[in-house]
Amino acid sequence: MSRDELMNKLEKKGIETRTFFIPMHEQPVFLNRVLFKGESYPVAEELSRKGLYLPSSSGLKEEEIRYISDVIKVLWGIR
Repeated sequence: MSRDELMNKLEKKGIETRTFFIPMHEQPVFLNRVLFKGESYPVAEELSRKGLYLPSSSGLKEEEIRYISDVIKVLWGIR
């Protein structure tokens, strides 16, 4: 399952997510200044393409954390 597919399925279950960071060498402000010209950072690029943020907050209740993890387990066929 791709990141985007997982994000869509989580959204349908009421779980907000967002895509992962944009690597520094791909940030528009640095691209315009040519600071990283010709440089490649494959790990950061892959994380950016495949990673996502799950809900995280000091205000998250234990039952919310359990719900999120249970939904992910079901979607991945772990449960």
